[in-house]
Amino acid sequence: MWQFEMRKDAVLAKMLKRFQAQRDCAVENPSINNTAVSLWKDTGQVYYLENTLKLTYQSNAGKITIEKLSMTSLPQVLAELQALDTVSTLARKETANQVDAFSVSVCGVTWQTADNGQSIRIKALPEAATLRSPTACFTKSQAIFKHAFMLEHDDLLTPASLSKPGIFTYNRISLNDFISQLALANEKLANGQKATVSVGHQNFETAFTDHEQSIIEQFIKHDETVFNKDERQRLLTDKG
Repeated sequence: MWQFEMRKDAVLAKMLKRFQAQRDCAVENPSINNTAVSLWKDTGQVYYLENTLKLTYQSNAGKITIEKLSMTSLPQVLAELQALDTVSTLARKETANQVDAFSVSVCGVTWQTADNGQSIRIKALPEAATLRSPTACFTKSQAIFKHAFMLEHDDLLTPASLSKPGIFTYNRISLNDFISQLALANEKLANGQKATVSVGHQNFETAFTDHEQSIIEQFIKHDETVFNKDERQRLLTDKG
């Protein structure tokens, strides 16, 4: 038993020594960590697409999403949902005496520049700006605007946080103020940048672009062809 314990301690000592050596080597040669470095840098500029306005909330029957809303029809929709009987399947779900909040959001696009400064690309941002409130009057609301870093923020009606780069949070902002802020942010962008925006709500309806979908379909088709070929070969081999 004593010899077994000695062997076990020796093995552990060797393992610890090897791990220490690997860590020291990684510190001396950071390149071996294979850390990916992006060639693109965020500019922090965002253009908010007002034609992607969306309303979501958790109902008694499940998650409800109303898309392609207009800025003018949104207040009426919110008022009618607020007036629903609490037992209605479309009414907002209540948990521990807390009713689920309305969430109004729009998508956006941001510009990224290459390290060489000669190339620019546009990146889509789902829910680039979000306004949440437990009531249709938005007296206890929170608005979140994503910028360069596009960090997620899942808390509801919490105090504004200044420690998260790329996130601008405003408390107790009305629906009209939210819409006005979107328009004001868009006005600050140069006309040349606005002209390059060629995306709308249809670009956010599927998880893949047309090009991505075609590539995926080609891969699936190729994979099926290879599988069928291998299967035929296997059957011929079995018969032989």
